[in-house]
Amino acid sequence: MATPGNTSLVDLFAARATEAAAKVERIGRSDSDVRAAVVRATDGLSSLVVADGDFLPPSVFTALRTIPQVIPKPTDDQLASADAGITEAFAGVARSGSICVAMGPPLRSAASLLMPLHVALLPAERIVLRPRELFDASGIGAAAMQRNIIIITGPSATADMGPLVRGVHGPHRLHILLLE
Repeated sequence: MATPGNTSLVDLFAARATEAAAKVERIGRSDSDVRAAVVRATDGLSSLVVADGDFLPPSVFTALRTIPQVIPKPTDDQLASADAGITEAFAGVARSGSICVAMGPPLRSAASLLMPLHVALLPAERIVLRPRELFDASGIGAAAMQRNIIIITGPSATADMGPLVRGVHGPHRLHILLLE
């Protein structure tokens, strides 16, 4: 689908997410492509948490769990001190560069909100132009809307007390792997 000005949804999403201080990397869809991209995104980190997915093939998460730094069954203390969380995003919103994550499965909340780095896996075909398209009964968000969702636009930031500070209420960095 093209957007005003003949920009693709994927291009618009990538531009807006980058403007919101997220890093966007366009990658292939194979399990090995995703695994290699997560390894690059988390280079130098010692502890990773992978949340189960609903919309991507289970083999993607099986491949991610072979990364040596992944904590297979993290304790509360390990969750509180892990370097990065890896989740899937059930949708992206092109106009804002936001990702949408459905809560519920084990580790998804902690992996998307608690660690200094959040790596989100977003299939390109799950990008919509506007948030309202998520709420259509037969739309892309129909299955996810049966749960609580979070909409994330860039890394956590606040300017409540003066200059902009990142990571106060969530991840310092957001790295979106856009599966094409």
